[in-house]
Amino acid sequence: MVLISVVVPTLNEEKFIERTLEALQDQTLPKHEYEIIVSDSSSNDSTVEIAKGLADKVVICDRVSAGFGRNFGAKHAKGKLLVFIDADTIANPRYLEGAKEALSKWIAATGPVRALEKDDVLLRLFFRYWSFNTRLSLFLRYPIFPGFNFAVRKSVFEQAQGFITQDITTEDLELSLRLCKYGKLGYNKKMLVYTSTRRLREISIPSYVANGVKYILFKKCHSWSEHRQDFSQIYPKK
Repeated sequence: MVLISVVVPTLNEEKFIERTLEALQDQTLPKHEYEIIVSDSSSNDSTVEIAKGLADKVVICDRVSAGFGRNFGAKHAKGKLLVFIDADTIANPRYLEGAKEALSKWIAATGPVRALEKDDVLLRLFFRYWSFNTRLSLFLRYPIFPGFNFAVRKSVFEQAQGFITQDITTEDLELSLRLCKYGKLGYNKKMLVYTSTRRLREISIPSYVANGVKYILFKKCHSWSEHRQDFSQIYPKK
């Protein structure tokens, strides 16, 4: 019986998706306990072809939105537990074991993040700071979870109506804050991921941090078309 459904949203991720899915295949959790779902936003490269050889399901939508893509994948999930990992993020072998453990105690959980590329010391330090900041946010009861390392009970996810799908870049932060009213959120060290620094190379650390702070203080943030150079189209309104 499938317990965990791992949802990987994609859009033109042919350079990363194979390594991401191979890491999810190579877990300490028995494979019959989880499924891998790639939720693709109509890629025009070889993302889908690569994913079909490694994922249990590949579902395709015509909406370019991180939140919508995650929600769309979750609709096809068999598991009682949902895990969201981005296409440029590598889960360590005990990741799903940690997610299972965490969600037996809490309604949602995350874990440590590290930089995938090792060539920039500042970016590596920033990701370590990110992990510290996540733990601090939980201590302060103001949880801030990254969408590339996000585990949640499916029943609670559905009750909360999932990620918002408007054209904003803080859909993960918004959901983690909203989940507080449903129960406790936690942090599990086994849920370690290595994520690409490529976005921070495009927009810079100060801009990235300022975007999050602006949302927390004023509920305003960048659109995806401003945040990602490869998102040329504006999302349809919800």
